[in-house]
Amino acid sequence: MVNLFVLIDCRHDPQKIDLEFMNWLGECGIPFSMVFTKADKLGKQKLKDNVDAYMNKMLQFWAEAPVHFVSSAEETTGRDDILNYITAINEGLKES
Repeated sequence: MVNLFVLIDCRHDPQKIDLEFMNWLGECGIPFSMVFTKADKLGKQKLKDNVDAYMNKMLQFWAEAPVHFVSSAEETTGRDDILNYITAINEGLKES
């Protein structure tokens, strides 16, 4: 496995099950990225607060926070960033 995308509904506070799952991924050595979905459902400040809360929670367990993206399917927010990240991963695989 090259990278697993963990989808997180950004409207919620950090969920215990999500945090446990991501910690398990780390323990198993499975690389992952966080994708905060439904960004269009929140105002900018609430979105930032919720993402920051998750990232701060991750830093309680991790020395470095995983790569993360904020996305909205309706507004295509984050789409290009995610696709560019996938392209970069694939290019890296070609080189090795």
